[in-house]
Amino acid sequence: MQSYILDIILLLTGLLGTYAIIPLFKNLLIESNVLRPNYKKDMIPVSMGIVFLPMIIINGIILAFFTKEDKNLLYLFMFIFGLISMFFAGVLDDIIGNRDVSGLKGHFKSLLKGSLTTGGFKALFGGFVGIIISIAVSKNIGDIIINTLIIALSTNLMNLLDLRPGRAIKVYLTISTVLFLTLTGYVKSLILLIVPNVLAYFNYDLKARAMMGDTGSNVLGISIGMLVIMGYSMKVRIGWLVFLVLIHILTEKYSLTKIIEKNKFLNFIDKLGR
Repeated sequence: MQSYILDIILLLTGLLGTYAIIPLFKNLLIESNVLRPNYKKDMIPVSMGIVFLPMIIINGIILAFFTKEDKNLLYLFMFIFGLISMFFAGVLDDIIGNRDVSGLKGHFKSLLKGSLTTGGFKALFGGFVGIIISIAVSKNIGDIIINTLIIALSTNLMNLLDLRPGRAIKVYLTISTVLFLTLTGYVKSLILLIVPNVLAYFNYDLKARAMMGDTGSNVLGISIGMLVIMGYSMKVRIGWLVFLVLIHILTEKYSLTKIIEKNKFLNFIDKLGR
């Protein structure tokens, strides 16, 4: 099958399938009282990122059927493994997470004091997931270290952004567009396991009708990290890692929301469509 035909199939399957199941999962979360106040204190369903999962698996089946090379199958299975792993950590954080502790520094401080937070578990668990994936796709120890850091910090990047309706998804779709335009070969197809699902859900998040929660933001973040380590040269990966380190240092000291609100252009983009 021609690659562009397969891409169209993955795009339409993800879009239509996710759009169809969103009401089902939204009602499920409401009936199960999985609700949380948003930034306006309105009670809305959280963990709606769970709607990304079904079509990731279904599109994964389609892509696996047309995949012949063992290396590409490894990339596919590692990609799906990473997404599902962070779904698990995200659901745990959304449902039983304590919001009294925030930031990577805060979670690790609690851990050193003998208190495990869901955020601390998520950081450690995500780190080990990153190590497994990095070992599978890396050539040497240096590669493993760099790739693990990229996965861990990319995952947390989306958590840092997911504080206002649509913000994290806007950034995610922007990054994903750049990835789709610059990646080549099989790795490029992996983007279509999740981006169509996010597009189908986007308006619910933007209009504050639901929150994807860490269930969704974790998945968006780790997908970026995995695509970067699978598809780019060392120079590009180091550049991305430097950016991630800088943005994490910045957000430990300053409020990202306040930075955005003080910048007219960023504030306009942030509020666009709400």
